[in-house]
Formats: sequence, C-alpha cells, structure tokens
Amino acid sequence: MANRAMIGKTFPPVTATIEADSIKTFARALGDRNPLYVDDAAAKASAFGAIVAPPTYPIAFMAQSMAGAAGSFEELGLNFMTLVHGEQEFEYQRPVTAGEELTLTARIADVSERQARSGTLDILVLETTATDAAGKPVFASRQTLVSRRM
Repeated sequence: MANRAMIGKTFPPVTATIEADSIKTFARALGDRNPLYVDDAAAKASAFGAIVAPPTYPIAFMAQSMAGAAGSFEELGLNFMTLVHGEQEFEYQRPVTAGEELTLTARIADVSERQARSGTLDILVLETTATDAAGKPVFASRQTLVSRRM
C-alpha cells in the first residue's frame, strides 16, 4: 500500500542550466521549426533575446528534480519496476530561455490508490516549481506517476 504519510515531502532543490543546443535538438525532434526555438538570429531579435524553449521542453531536464523522489520509491511503498508516467501539465509564468539557470523544487502532492482490472494501482502526484536566478517563478509542473502492485 502506498505510504500516504509521504504527502507534503519536499526534496532538496536542484539546478538546471538551459542550453540553446538542447532546446534546438528538442524542438527538431518534435518537428517544430519555430524560429524562436531553432534560429539564433530570430530568437535574439525577439522580445526574449535568446532561444526560447517549446512548452514541453522542461521534461528534458525535470528528471533531475525527481532524483530525490526516486530514492523515496521504496519508502513510498511503490514498485519502481512497474512505474509509468501517467500525465503531466505545465503552468508558465514566462517562457524558459537559453542561458538561464533554473532551480527546481519537487514535492509529493498526493499518494493514492485506485482499483483497475489488472489489480491495485498506486498513484503518485509530484509537483515541481522552477524559479530563475532572481528567485522569480518560471513554471510549475504537476506530474502523475502510476505503479501497479505486484
């Protein structure tokens, strides 16, 4: 059974340096040729002044914020071998841009269980906030992970 006592646990902050080449590679992998994502000159001439990340780009570096959570799967009572990504949402205060360093702080927002045809599923909801070097919020993410009990 999932350990509901873990709800509210916050993990140590981690930093992510946002690199233009990584953003460009991500955008190209999506097939998105938006000049703000892939063209240095166009991005520099924009109001943002740098390459801008596509809306789902944080998934490329958010695993760092889950490093602390991964060490807690056993304590949570979740089966890591059956863990899958259920869904994820982002809420932005502003776009993520190349060259900045973000601080990510993850917290366990909810732990629950649900009955399915295949058996009992444990549901973990992680919330992560990202702030810039000035401590201002950039985005918040809510990620749902699902683990099937064996």
